[in-house]
Amino acid sequence: MRANGFFKIIILAAAVLVVQMACSSGGAGLSENKYPEGYSLKQPPGWRAQVVDKAYIVVSAPDAAKEPAFLFVHPFFLKNPIPAGAWIEQALPRLSKFFAAAAIENRQQLRAQPDEWAVKFRFDKGGTPFTGLALVSLFERSGILYVAAAKADAFEKNRGVLLAMLQSFRFGEPEGEREPASPKVQYVKFTDPNEQAFTLDVPQGWQTQGGTARRASVDLVHALQTVSPDGRIQIQFNDPNIPAFALPNQVLAFSGFTEGSWYSPGYGVRNLVKRYVPGGQFLAEYLQQNYKPRVEQFEFVSQTERPDIVADFNRIYAQFQSYGVQFSQHAGEAAFRFQRNGEPYVGFGTCLTQVVYMPSMQGGNWNVAMLLAYTSPEAEADFAQGIFSRMFKSIQWNPQWLTSQQQLTADVSRIVSQTGQEISKIISDTYWTRQGVLDNVNRRFSNYILGVTDVVDPDTGQMWKVEAGHNYYWAKPGGDAVVGTNTFTRPDIDFTPLKEIK
Repeated sequence: MRANGFFKIIILAAAVLVVQMACSSGGAGLSENKYPEGYSLKQPPGWRAQVVDKAYIVVSAPDAAKEPAFLFVHPFFLKNPIPAGAWIEQALPRLSKFFAAAAIENRQQLRAQPDEWAVKFRFDKGGTPFTGLALVSLFERSGILYVAAAKADAFEKNRGVLLAMLQSFRFGEPEGEREPASPKVQYVKFTDPNEQAFTLDVPQGWQTQGGTARRASVDLVHALQTVSPDGRIQIQFNDPNIPAFALPNQVLAFSGFTEGSWYSPGYGVRNLVKRYVPGGQFLAEYLQQNYKPRVEQFEFVSQTERPDIVADFNRIYAQFQSYGVQFSQHAGEAAFRFQRNGEPYVGFGTCLTQVVYMPSMQGGNWNVAMLLAYTSPEAEADFAQGIFSRMFKSIQWNPQWLTSQQQLTADVSRIVSQTGQEISKIISDTYWTRQGVLDNVNRRFSNYILGVTDVVDPDTGQMWKVEAGHNYYWAKPGGDAVVGTNTFTRPDIDFTPLKEIK
């Protein structure tokens, strides 16, 4: 059987959601089966797995009359964002072919990020009442729906086999439509051609340009752009065309420097008078002005504030307090998609803006301290991300260059060097968050079906699977007994609090 458009969706859903299910033992009598459409699971002998309407996977018993149970899997993408709880209410009537006259009995939100809801509902199948347990998980505009269902009076009997199949279900690559393996990349050393301030690794054969752009003796920016030989992958570190800014104030306005004009405080520095724009908002405006006009069907997938980036920079920039310099910073990120010549592309950007207040300064200045971005064909996003991360982690700063700078400029450059490791962590965290955000979907759904939850001792790492429904969990050090309470009250003096794994 050749793969078709649905199976491409399966691959894409797996890539975006990365629903990497943890295989369980599966119970006695279950054997693993891999299907050419791009999924695998452990199932009992005689059970049948098939793709229905090029959109749904249904795994059912060989004789519905004797073993009326089935597992239903539906990966999907949203055109417009919608909460998971609202989505499942709208989806069940649309899925009447599988769940006729569906009526929700109860629901529970398992997590807010990603947005996950578990729902128990009843429905009709061939005149017979059925019970279904559903989990819908949404991350940005990618989602997946799982339903474990059985005849109402046989659900408990089939719960074990449904759970075993669910735990073992995983997506893979369809046969016949495998993407070509990512090419091996050789890296070469790129040296800042302008001031030899830094070096970094770049892919051999890629077009790389940039370096230290010095707009004045104390106004400089380190920027770089790398493009693959076919022009399909582009990686950007900062932008020398973004100026430094001066905050509007009464003194500037009285002198004729209104918003939109250029003001020079001396030393050859030219600042654009402009009100402050926080990092996430600045990034969105930048992408719309510099990326959107060159592509088709540009749209944001998500826009998120990044207080963790601000915390990292605040810690590093704290050394400037000895100069009396104060900073106020904001960071944000954005994921976006677009098309180029009919091919789907994705992009990602992170931006940090900061306001600087110095002694004796009227008002303040602000600048874009960091702007990182990459775009690539959707199928090559992981490949591009790997290169993006490798390049930034490889940055090395020239100590002689740092020594040659004026003190304040040298300190700024040293801070840029110190932030490299932090930014590399930001890049890595962002990547792995995207890759692993739904890797525990089945665990949580299995727990929901069984009425249990996972808890861990944060000090020792010991884990337990316990009855769900309590607000707090406790254990004695070295013991196996776990006690649940609804208030933060120790069962005894020697009990320590556990952390519930969401």
